[in-house]
Amino acid sequence: MEYKLMGISCLILIILVLTWIKDGEKMDPPLKKRMVIDIVTICIFWAVFEFYNYSNSKTYENEIALVVNGSLLFFFARMVQLICQINPMIQDLAKYLKSKGINMEDDK
Repeated sequence: MEYKLMGISCLILIILVLTWIKDGEKMDPPLKKRMVIDIVTICIFWAVFEFYNYSNSKTYENEIALVVNGSLLFFFARMVQLICQINPMIQDLAKYLKSKGINMEDDK
């Protein structure tokens, strides 16, 4: 599980960098505040893991695994979304599909 937590930590930092590349100084929340939020988030993941790792009771093993795996999936999907927003090739593909009449927006 340590490797998954390292992956989550790296994904959070990659997302921070990608968001800064995408938005620059217009980030909301601002970069300094976002860095604090992301570092606290990483620390919370590691604190929960260490508490679980050093406790004698493994009662919540399935729940913790579900949270870690779900977090990996969420942060990976967010990273892919940011890469798609930044990458000009993906943006050109979206423009091309729109020109052909394909609606890529969610209809709510």
